[in-house]
Amino acid sequence: MQASCPKCGMPVEEGLCRQCTLDSTTLITTPDMVEVVICSVCGSRQSKGKWHLPESRPIEELASSAAVDALCFHKEFAGPEIGISLRKVGATRYLAKMDIKGSFKGQSISEQHEIPVWIKLVACDRCSRMAGKYFQSTVQLRGNNIRSMSLKEIEECKKVAHSMADSGYHGGDQLSFIQEMKEVKGGLDIILGSTQLGRRMARAFQERFGGRLLETCKLVGKKDGRDVFRSTLLVRFPRLKRGDIVSFRGSLSFVSGFDGKTTQITSLQEGRRSSMSEENSEIVEILGNRADALKAMVITTDNDVLEIMDPETFKSALASRPRDLQVEPGEEVDVVRTANGFIVL
Repeated sequence: MQASCPKCGMPVEEGLCRQCTLDSTTLITTPDMVEVVICSVCGSRQSKGKWHLPESRPIEELASSAAVDALCFHKEFAGPEIGISLRKVGATRYLAKMDIKGSFKGQSISEQHEIPVWIKLVACDRCSRMAGKYFQSTVQLRGNNIRSMSLKEIEECKKVAHSMADSGYHGGDQLSFIQEMKEVKGGLDIILGSTQLGRRMARAFQERFGGRLLETCKLVGKKDGRDVFRSTLLVRFPRLKRGDIVSFRGSLSFVSGFDGKTTQITSLQEGRRSSMSEENSEIVEILGNRADALKAMVITTDNDVLEIMDPETFKSALASRPRDLQVEPGEEVDVVRTANGFIVL
């Protein structure tokens, strides 16, 4: 005996017939309203409670995407195709009309739905904190008792700071921002939104320029029952800087880098690399810096000596010839003027 649908009486093998199953099943669920939260300052968008980087897509496209993402389909609804039209109904409100096609248990389905979309403009965590002068750490860059930071070092530090802050922000750290950067007597202060960024930045400066790093913390209050601290990270630059030409243990070398408290040097004659202790770095004779190099024309050559033309007085002068330097008369070489004569690089 064939069974019948308990709702309409149509003959079925079991349970409800196809039409009654379809009529009693919600295939597509839509919310009463969709909210798109966008920062009015930087344009970043909030999703699931988290702020994401600003997008280049127009507001209308974001509203359409949000409406589509809000649709919830029955697990047996197959091959959904969505057509959407967006109509502006207010300054920050839209109405998304959607034609949705697909199939359910082998039967073609077509439904129409409307979802109101509200564009909510607020200030994101990053922008609100920047506007409120919020900061967690200060990186202080200073020279030493012999020399102050050079203008070139200050400008390089500014570029590094901006690059690291931008990299951290694009890596997802909302607090990776520079609240203020100011030149002070003897160096540079960089005020940052994040303690982690401050520590990374201070270590990067120390690796690049050498010197000593000292961190201190100050209790500034409580938040949610926990102590809140602000960090000050002082990087004291060393006497020597990259490119300095020094006379060390009877040979000429230039500073090629730093490793903790040691200074890495490279011989100008042989290109041999070695290191110099912190104590020696404080007393070694500085003859010049590679950044001050000038072009000089070679007049004559010998195995160990070059006769060059002084690039300023145009008089001839002698300088030691670095090992393996291949040069012919009439060609130019890089030289640094010192109190003891020229050094060929």
